[in-house]
Amino acid sequence: MKIFLSSTYVDLVEHRAKAANAIERLGQHGVRMEVFGARPAEATAVCLDEIETSDAFVGIYAHRYGHVPDGSVVSITEQEFDFAQTNSKPSFCFIVDEDYVWLPRMIENDPGRSKLKVFKQKVSQTVVRDTFTTPEDLAYKVASSLGRFLITHKMKEDLERVPGRENVSTPQGRDQVARRASRLQAIIEGARVLLVNDVPREMSHVIAIIRDLGVDMQVATNSDDALSMLASQEFHAVISDMRRGAVQDEGMRFLNRMRQQQLEKPTIFTVARYEPDRGTPPYAFGITNRVDDLLNLLFDILERARG
Repeated sequence: MKIFLSSTYVDLVEHRAKAANAIERLGQHGVRMEVFGARPAEATAVCLDEIETSDAFVGIYAHRYGHVPDGSVVSITEQEFDFAQTNSKPSFCFIVDEDYVWLPRMIENDPGRSKLKVFKQKVSQTVVRDTFTTPEDLAYKVASSLGRFLITHKMKEDLERVPGRENVSTPQGRDQVARRASRLQAIIEGARVLLVNDVPREMSHVIAIIRDLGVDMQVATNSDDALSMLASQEFHAVISDMRRGAVQDEGMRFLNRMRQQQLEKPTIFTVARYEPDRGTPPYAFGITNRVDDLLNLLFDILERARG
C-alpha cells in the first residue's frame, strides 16, 4: 500500500524520518518529497500526482504554515491536505501538542502563523486527528493508526472475496465487522478457537480471515477428535457445524457431550439454512449462516473472555 507523508520540512525533519520508518515497518510504501529525486514537473504538481496514486494520506502539522507557491494563496502543505480530501483519501492527521516545547526559530510569524491557525482548525473539523510531541511519540501514533486502518482494509478485501458474499453478508455488515476487528485487535490476536467441521474446505475463506487476525484456529473434522482437543488444549471458543455426515443434529449432540464431560466452551453453530424464529439452540452462544454475523459472535465471545 502506498502512503503519502505530508508536512513542512525543515521543522519536522526528525519527525518525518521516524514517521516514515513506522510506515515502512508496517510493510507499506511511504512516499515523501525528500526522496522524490529530480523531476521535470513543478513541486506542487508532483506532490498532488503522488497523492492521487496513493492509498492513504498522513499529515503532520507543527508551527510552520509552509511555502506558498507563486499565484496561490495557500501553502503546498494545505493544498496537499485539500487534494487528499477531494480525492477521498483515507487521512490520518497529527497536530503538535500546543504545550510541547518547540524551537522558537521553527515557529512561523504572521501572515503564515494566522493562516496555519485557520488551517489546523479546518483539519480538526474535517478528520479525527491526534496530537504528538516527540518524534518517537509521533511514530507510535502513526503506526497505531495505520495499523488499525490496514487491518480494516485487508479484512474488507478478504470479505469481498468470500464466494457468494451477497448471500452471507451485506456491504454494511462487512464494513462494520472489519472496523470492529481493527478496534479489538489486541483482544483478538492470540485467541484460540476450535473449528469442528467435517468439510473444512467449505469454510476455507472464513478460516483464512480469522487466522489473518492473529487467531490460533485449530480444526477437527469429527466430534471425538474435537472433544480430545478440548480436553488437552485451552480454547476460548468453538465454531461447529450443525450437520455432520448423515447426522442432522450432530452439532447439538457434540454440545451435549461437551457439557457432560465438563468441556463446554462458548459455541457458535453454522448452518446452511438459518431460521431466526427458532432462536438459538439451548446452551449455544449463537447460530448463523452469515459470515459477518459469525465474526461478530466470535468477537463478542473474545471481548467477554479477554476484554
